[in-house]
Amino acid sequence: MAGNMDEVLALGRLSLENPRKAARVLVAMDVPVAARTAGLLLVAVASTVLSHIGFLIQPPTDDPIGQFIAASPFRTAAFQWLLLSVSVLLIYRVGRMRGGSGSMNDALLVVVWLQVLMLGLQLLQVLLLLISPVLAAVVGLAGIVLFLWLLTNFVAELHGFQSLLAVFGAIVLTGFAVAFLFVFILAMFFGPEALAHV
Repeated sequence: MAGNMDEVLALGRLSLENPRKAARVLVAMDVPVAARTAGLLLVAVASTVLSHIGFLIQPPTDDPIGQFIAASPFRTAAFQWLLLSVSVLLIYRVGRMRGGSGSMNDALLVVVWLQVLMLGLQLLQVLLLLISPVLAAVVGLAGIVLFLWLLTNFVAELHGFQSLLAVFGAIVLTGFAVAFLFVFILAMFFGPEALAHV
């Protein structure tokens, strides 16, 4: 067990130091598909637990969308899992459309590992909420930067792309397209007034 934890910590350090190499090492581990699928559910549940601890420390604002998601941990977990699943599909499909060679199963593995890394940052952010919400917000912003950096490198390595800038641009464009669709769906379910909080 200790050996496995040492390997996880070593891969975590490598992910921060050389994310493309870490992605190669991760894929070479040949993790069973069942473990990857279970991992997606586990990281969604773990993120939900940390999110709801954060809600206890600092309740959501009057944002109706945030309140709707935060009202039930099951709803939060379902939303997290759906978001991650869509991310896996987009990483695979958009990468393939642009000439990439990554597989759906490896895209799933990359997303699970990325979320494992982000859980560490989310835990730190929750702890900082007890000390200083301002520091927690700073860590949150740093987390966004780290997330985009790791995602760009992981996707580039997964699909065999050389240009990180091109991959980052594709991520941003895809993100805008998904956000536009998300806003459209929100307007249908919550009404146009809910968009003021997006």
